[in-house]
Amino acid sequence: MLTSPPADLLRADELTTTRIRRGPWQVELRAGELDDIRHAGRPVLRSVRVVVRDRDWRTLRSSVERIEGSEGGGRLLLHGSAEQGDALVRWRLTVETSDETLTVAVRAEAASDLMRNRLGLIVLHSPELAGRELTVEHPDSGSTNTAFPIEISPHQPALDIRALSWTGGGAGDPVGCRLELSGDVFEMEDQRNWTDASYKTYSTPLSMPFPVEVRAGDVIEQSLTLSCSPAPAGWNGAADHEIDDIADTVPLTLIARLPGTTIPRLTTMASTAPGGDEKGPQAPWARELLVELDPATPNWGAAFERAIRDAGDRQLDVRLIAAGVGAAEPVLDALAAHPSGRFARIGLFGGAGHLADTDTSRALVAALDARGLDVQVVAGTRAHFTELNRGIDRLDSWRGPIAFSITPFMHDTSGHQLVESVAMQRQVVGAARRLADGRPLHIGPITLGARFNAVATTPAPQAPGSDLEAGYGAALVEGASDPRTGSASLAAWLVASVAALAAPTVLTLCFVEEWGRRAASHPQAVQALTWLSQLEGASLIEASAPGLAVIAAAPKAGGRMVLIVGNLSAARRAVSVPGEAIPVQLGPGQVTRIELRPGAGAGNDRLAEE
Repeated sequence: MLTSPPADLLRADELTTTRIRRGPWQVELRAGELDDIRHAGRPVLRSVRVVVRDRDWRTLRSSVERIEGSEGGGRLLLHGSAEQGDALVRWRLTVETSDETLTVAVRAEAASDLMRNRLGLIVLHSPELAGRELTVEHPDSGSTNTAFPIEISPHQPALDIRALSWTGGGAGDPVGCRLELSGDVFEMEDQRNWTDASYKTYSTPLSMPFPVEVRAGDVIEQSLTLSCSPAPAGWNGAADHEIDDIADTVPLTLIARLPGTTIPRLTTMASTAPGGDEKGPQAPWARELLVELDPATPNWGAAFERAIRDAGDRQLDVRLIAAGVGAAEPVLDALAAHPSGRFARIGLFGGAGHLADTDTSRALVAALDARGLDVQVVAGTRAHFTELNRGIDRLDSWRGPIAFSITPFMHDTSGHQLVESVAMQRQVVGAARRLADGRPLHIGPITLGARFNAVATTPAPQAPGSDLEAGYGAALVEGASDPRTGSASLAAWLVASVAALAAPTVLTLCFVEEWGRRAASHPQAVQALTWLSQLEGASLIEASAPGLAVIAAAPKAGGRMVLIVGNLSAARRAVSVPGEAIPVQLGPGQVTRIELRPGAGAGNDRLAEE
């Protein structure tokens, strides 16, 4: 089962989890979802959920209001709703089991008029299935033999789905799985694009027109049946894989120096919070300040001036949001009033995929030259890695740096998703490096809530005037502000994120905003970021400590090796550190910095300096 995150990283509706057992079936009921579905102890599905997404692809919050059924019975009824603003959908989920089948049926009835892009069941499959064979059966009785993609797939790996067959379970305990779907046509997408730990099978193909009008009283019914091969001989029905099954004392192992890999520069995003002309507090760990400026908004000038003040003697990383150089000219003229050394880099993002493609970036180079600005231009996307993955052909002849952003909360705002996204960040940066083919990468902003809706079908919100009294950008976006950004345990997540994203050719990592509601404001998070920033340029050393986030770095020749360790679980951990007689204690969400004694790791030639 999934390791539980620290309590302050969980949503309120995640704090209560119900474990349901029906014969060989075991399911976690959490926040209105059927999670971590197992058959005879073998993992078969990550999740089954009822999802309602509005015209801008925002997910309505689902909750379970009533459960009917006994622990030993074969039938379970979950009564719940999905609600956001004036939109309300009431649903009933029926779960039935036999020894080898699990059936889930949903009846959803709109209690209000709404515009939706999706309404119905979704199924999440584990990313550990990557490379396993997959048979796709289609409504016309045909079939396609394929596989769960190993590389992150930019487009749907399976379309026109009536049923899927694959082998689940662990490598030493396989289980044959067949999933039949009804009530709509389904397809699959690779959610690793958005750092979700899943492949998702969902209803209503994206090729169909959206949004769709739903009237109060409209009913949608869908169902799925999962069939699994029989339980292995000797299985006695005992629950295994209990939550948090990591040992109390965790050994930390230093493995090898990673050639060409150093700790990237840490930067932050200019605050978009409401405020006046005063200078905001400066983050002690941020070496640069990234600011996004949209010349179509009435207060871009005030945002730029505040960013200049907040930056102090740090350089600005300027990301312009416009359809082309012509639309960006007012901002470019404002930039030209400052010396080139004021800016670390400049990018111009707009159009499909929020991309800065080769033609746009070359036009920006010419526009900067014409204004006497000698500043590096960055291309790529201001949106998710997804857009870079889909639009990399538009950057074929661009040899400069490339950027993309990360938010773990595109589809799911749970604390479990937040923690699971870290491993997917490692996969995303690996894929991005392959696409970039040696070109430098600037990753960020990295924020919890999405700072803008990259797939909205309605216009972005606008500030009411030319000042910053209402803020700008992310300050105006629903869902961009998440209280967990200010939590103590975010410190451990930040350490884990840097550990996942640090790789050759990754030059900068831009985290959160500098001050305000979207800043990492808790002292523990500030301390962790400060420790990490102090290691900029240090050689990274591969280290392992199950269930913990670890940065191991050698700051300079002859210097002591430094460890920064974070605990992303809800359980206290004791960490056995090389050269230390007494294990280091870490509470949930805590982070510590350790300087290893001289000689720690002695005898391991793979730790020697290059």
